[in-house]
Amino acid sequence: MRVIITGSSGLIGTSLGLRLMADGVDVAGIDRSANPWTDRIPTHLEDLCGTGTLETAPWGSADVVVHLAARAKVHESVEHPSNALENYTVTHRVLDYCRQTGTPVIFGSSREVYGEQATVPVREDAVRVEGAASPYAAAKLADEALIRSFARCFNLPFVIIRFSNVYGRFDDLERNGRFVPLLCDRVPRRAPITIFGPHKTFDFTYIDDAVDGVVRTIDRLVHTPTSVSGNAINLGTGTGTTLLEAATLVAHAAGIDPYFELGTIRVGEISQYVADLSKARELLGYAPQFPSSKGIPLAYRWWREWHFGEAPA
Repeated sequence: MRVIITGSSGLIGTSLGLRLMADGVDVAGIDRSANPWTDRIPTHLEDLCGTGTLETAPWGSADVVVHLAARAKVHESVEHPSNALENYTVTHRVLDYCRQTGTPVIFGSSREVYGEQATVPVREDAVRVEGAASPYAAAKLADEALIRSFARCFNLPFVIIRFSNVYGRFDDLERNGRFVPLLCDRVPRRAPITIFGPHKTFDFTYIDDAVDGVVRTIDRLVHTPTSVSGNAINLGTGTGTTLLEAATLVAHAAGIDPYFELGTIRVGEISQYVADLSKARELLGYAPQFPSSKGIPLAYRWWREWHFGEAPA
């Protein structure tokens, strides 16, 4: 089996590529940047935001495309709304390749498509276009609509996976600026850090749980497509962790007395999300193994080992 991964140098793409290769799958990666973590994943360097297309990549046919490439900083999309257009453009190019080659696609969407929800956990049918809180969220909604239109018009098999705050090894602070690696970098140095909305509650998903869900989706979409095609599926843990709780977990792992500047929620951000995993359990047999209390200390340990060659006590 061959799997094409767009965004193969990113957090999820790197771990997914290595997991699939360990399982004996032929992986073809495509990314605009070289992978900073490993040279094991065969990667074609192409900027799909510019003039690049999948058609120019040096590979043959594939069994499925896992489309993960995107500019993923939500607040940055408020500062630079053109990022949202780039994300939509990339998805259009990926889908056009899939249409021409008849290749099923798995799309990495986001819990941002749900917007602000009054109650949690959140089911997949809670999506409303009125809920888009940022250009990033709006682009993800547009991507999902475009995928469904390709399915109707061109009989394209697909699954949409809605990730939630994925974290863990191979997370690039400079490129992505996500919350957990920011904590891992600053907390041990007692560097200033502001938590914008300390009581914001999210479903933090450790990388191994996210990858397990994607691998299960690949298996079903390739081998029993009618069992999953056409579905949007949440991946997460099914439990919520506040930003302050996540920060405290890193501080405890670092052996530091926690102290943080507390700020207010920023424009474009939502205050709570926890995934309803009923569909993931039913269709994929998905069973997350890493609650935040287990996953965040693992992420901190990896950070120390990778950057400093040391494991925390």
